[in-house]
Amino acid sequence: MNEIQELQTQHYLGRAQNAVQTFLVRSLLIPKVYLGADWYGRHIDVLAIDRAGSGDVHGVRLVPCDPRQRDSHGYSSFLEKAVSTAIQEFSDFPIHFRYVTIVCIEPDKQQWIPSRGVENQSLAPDGVGRVGLLYVNVAERDTDVKVLQKPERFRSSKQIVALTDQFVAEHTANWEVRE
Repeated sequence: MNEIQELQTQHYLGRAQNAVQTFLVRSLLIPKVYLGADWYGRHIDVLAIDRAGSGDVHGVRLVPCDPRQRDSHGYSSFLEKAVSTAIQEFSDFPIHFRYVTIVCIEPDKQQWIPSRGVENQSLAPDGVGRVGLLYVNVAERDTDVKVLQKPERFRSSKQIVALTDQFVAEHTANWEVRE
Protein backbone atom coordinates (compact mmCIF):
# COMPACT_ATOMS: atom_id res chain seq x y z
CA MET A 1 0.00 0.00 0.00
CA ASN A 2 1.45 3.40 -0.91
CA GLU A 3 1.74 6.37 1.43
CA ILE A 4 -1.39 8.15 0.12
CA GLN A 5 -3.54 5.03 0.48
CA GLU A 6 -2.19 4.49 4.00
CA LEU A 7 -3.07 8.06 4.99
CA GLN A 8 -6.52 7.73 3.44
CA THR A 9 -7.12 4.47 5.35
CA GLN A 10 -5.98 6.18 8.55
CA HIS A 11 -8.51 8.99 7.96
CA TYR A 12 -11.30 6.48 7.29
CA LEU A 13 -10.54 4.52 10.45
CA GLY A 14 -10.34 7.74 12.49
CA ARG A 15 -13.76 8.79 11.22
CA ALA A 16 -15.09 5.33 12.08
CA GLN A 17 -13.64 5.56 15.61
CA ASN A 18 -15.31 8.93 16.04
CA ALA A 19 -18.66 7.60 14.78
CA VAL A 20 -18.48 4.61 17.14
CA GLN A 21 -17.49 6.91 20.01
CA THR A 22 -20.57 9.06 19.34
CA PHE A 23 -22.73 5.91 19.19
CA LEU A 24 -21.43 4.72 22.58
CA VAL A 25 -21.77 8.17 24.17
CA ARG A 26 -25.44 8.20 23.12
CA SER A 27 -26.02 4.59 24.19
CA LEU A 28 -24.41 4.58 27.63
CA LEU A 29 -25.24 6.51 30.81
CA ILE A 30 -22.03 8.36 31.71
CA PRO A 31 -19.20 6.79 29.72
CA LYS A 32 -15.49 7.38 29.60
CA VAL A 33 -14.31 6.66 26.06
CA TYR A 34 -10.76 5.79 25.03
CA LEU A 35 -9.60 5.62 21.41
CA GLY A 36 -6.86 3.17 20.49
CA ALA A 37 -6.64 1.65 23.96
CA ASP A 38 -4.38 -1.14 25.17
CA TRP A 39 -6.66 -3.41 27.22
CA TYR A 40 -5.29 -6.55 28.81
CA GLY A 41 -2.26 -6.39 26.54
CA ARG A 42 -4.26 -6.14 23.32
CA HIS A 43 -5.29 -3.25 21.11
CA ILE A 44 -8.92 -2.10 21.21
CA ASP A 45 -10.00 0.50 18.64
CA VAL A 46 -12.63 2.04 20.93
CA LEU A 47 -13.03 1.28 24.64
CA ALA A 48 -15.87 2.70 26.72
CA ILE A 49 -16.39 2.26 30.44
CA ASP A 50 -19.85 3.20 31.61
CA ARG A 51 -20.92 5.00 34.79
CA ALA A 52 -17.96 7.42 34.78
CA GLY A 53 -15.46 4.57 34.68
CA SER A 54 -16.95 2.21 37.27
CA GLY A 55 -19.48 0.29 35.16
CA ASP A 56 -19.61 -2.15 32.28
CA VAL A 57 -16.73 -2.25 29.81
CA HIS A 58 -17.48 -2.00 26.07
CA GLY A 59 -14.80 -2.88 23.51
CA VAL A 60 -14.94 -2.28 19.76
CA ARG A 61 -12.83 -3.77 16.97
CA LEU A 62 -12.93 -2.05 13.58
CA VAL A 63 -12.86 -4.20 10.45
CA PRO A 64 -11.99 -2.01 7.44
CA CYS A 65 -13.59 -3.11 4.18
CA ASP A 66 -11.48 -1.67 1.42
CA PRO A 67 -12.79 -2.70 -2.03
CA ARG A 68 -9.21 -3.62 -2.98
CA GLN A 69 -9.30 -6.38 -0.35
CA ARG A 70 -11.87 -8.60 -1.99
CA ASP A 71 -10.99 -12.26 -2.20
CA SER A 72 -11.68 -14.53 -5.16
CA HIS A 73 -15.25 -15.08 -3.92
CA GLY A 74 -16.11 -11.38 -3.64
CA TYR A 75 -16.90 -8.73 -1.07
CA SER A 76 -19.29 -10.71 1.16
CA SER A 77 -16.89 -13.62 1.43
CA PHE A 78 -14.06 -11.29 2.45
CA LEU A 79 -16.29 -9.67 5.12
CA GLU A 80 -17.46 -13.05 6.46
CA LYS A 81 -13.84 -14.09 7.01
CA ALA A 82 -12.71 -10.73 8.45
CA VAL A 83 -15.66 -10.49 10.87
CA SER A 84 -15.29 -14.15 11.85
CA THR A 85 -11.60 -13.58 12.66
CA ALA A 86 -12.42 -10.48 14.74
CA ILE A 87 -15.08 -12.40 16.68
CA GLN A 88 -12.62 -15.25 17.36
CA GLU A 89 -10.04 -12.75 18.66
CA PHE A 90 -12.68 -11.52 21.13
CA SER A 91 -13.65 -14.99 22.37
CA ASP A 92 -11.57 -14.96 25.56
CA PHE A 93 -11.49 -11.23 26.10
CA PRO A 94 -12.25 -9.96 29.65
CA ILE A 95 -14.85 -7.40 28.68
CA HIS A 96 -18.62 -7.11 29.26
CA PHE A 97 -19.81 -5.93 25.83
CA ARG A 98 -17.95 -6.75 22.63
CA TYR A 99 -18.56 -5.18 19.23
CA VAL A 100 -17.17 -5.74 15.76
CA THR A 101 -17.68 -2.76 13.47
CA ILE A 102 -17.58 -3.15 9.72
CA VAL A 103 -16.08 0.04 8.27
CA CYS A 104 -17.09 0.52 4.64
CA ILE A 105 -15.12 3.02 2.55
CA GLU A 106 -17.13 2.75 -0.67
CA PRO A 107 -19.87 5.31 -1.36
CA ASP A 108 -23.34 3.90 -2.04
CA LYS A 109 -22.27 0.40 -1.01
CA GLN A 110 -25.14 -1.83 0.05
CA GLN A 111 -25.03 -2.70 3.74
CA TRP A 112 -23.59 -6.15 4.48
CA ILE A 113 -25.85 -8.68 6.21
CA PRO A 114 -24.17 -11.26 8.46
CA SER A 115 -24.70 -14.94 7.71
CA ARG A 116 -26.29 -17.38 10.16
CA GLY A 117 -22.79 -18.81 10.74
CA VAL A 118 -21.42 -15.43 11.87
CA GLU A 119 -24.48 -14.88 14.08
CA ASN A 120 -23.97 -18.27 15.74
CA GLN A 121 -20.22 -17.71 16.14
CA SER A 122 -20.89 -14.42 17.93
CA LEU A 123 -22.60 -16.21 20.84
CA ALA A 124 -20.72 -17.16 24.01
CA PRO A 125 -20.28 -20.95 24.34
CA ASP A 126 -22.57 -20.97 27.41
CA GLY A 127 -25.10 -18.60 25.81
CA VAL A 128 -24.36 -15.71 28.18
CA GLY A 129 -23.12 -12.98 25.87
CA ARG A 130 -23.16 -12.11 22.20
CA VAL A 131 -20.81 -9.96 20.13
CA GLY A 132 -22.61 -6.97 18.65
CA LEU A 133 -22.18 -6.20 14.97
CA LEU A 134 -22.12 -2.57 13.85
CA TYR A 135 -21.79 -1.00 10.40
CA VAL A 136 -20.54 2.45 9.41
CA ASN A 137 -19.87 3.79 5.92
CA VAL A 138 -17.23 6.51 6.20
CA ALA A 139 -17.41 7.29 2.49
CA GLU A 140 -20.89 8.72 2.99
CA ARG A 141 -21.50 12.26 4.19
CA ASP A 142 -23.08 11.02 7.44
CA THR A 143 -21.12 8.44 9.40
CA ASP A 144 -24.02 7.05 11.38
CA VAL A 145 -23.49 3.72 13.05
CA LYS A 146 -26.08 1.08 12.21
CA VAL A 147 -26.67 -1.86 14.53
CA LEU A 148 -26.69 -5.13 12.57
CA GLN A 149 -26.82 -7.26 15.72
CA LYS A 150 -27.31 -5.99 19.26
CA PRO A 151 -24.62 -7.05 21.73
CA GLU A 152 -25.49 -9.04 24.83
CA ARG A 153 -23.54 -8.80 28.06
CA PHE A 154 -20.86 -11.41 28.72
CA ARG A 155 -20.25 -12.67 32.25
CA SER A 156 -18.39 -10.39 34.63
CA SER A 157 -15.43 -11.34 36.77
CA LYS A 158 -13.10 -9.97 39.43
CA GLN A 159 -10.48 -9.70 36.67
CA ILE A 160 -12.64 -7.28 34.64
CA VAL A 161 -13.32 -5.15 37.70
CA ALA A 162 -9.61 -5.01 38.60
CA LEU A 163 -8.60 -4.21 35.00
CA THR A 164 -11.22 -1.46 34.84
CA ASP A 165 -10.12 0.21 38.07
CA GLN A 166 -6.46 0.08 37.04
CA PHE A 167 -7.14 1.34 33.51
CA VAL A 168 -9.27 4.32 34.62
CA ALA A 169 -6.64 5.29 37.21
CA GLU A 170 -3.79 5.21 34.67
CA HIS A 171 -5.36 6.62 31.49
CA THR A 172 -7.02 9.86 30.43
CA ALA A 173 -10.25 9.40 28.51
CA ASN A 174 -10.67 10.88 25.03
CA TRP A 175 -14.27 11.70 25.94
CA GLU A 176 -15.94 11.94 29.35
CA VAL A 177 -18.51 13.98 31.25
CA ARG A 178 -16.78 16.52 33.45
CA GLU A 179 -18.51 18.37 36.24
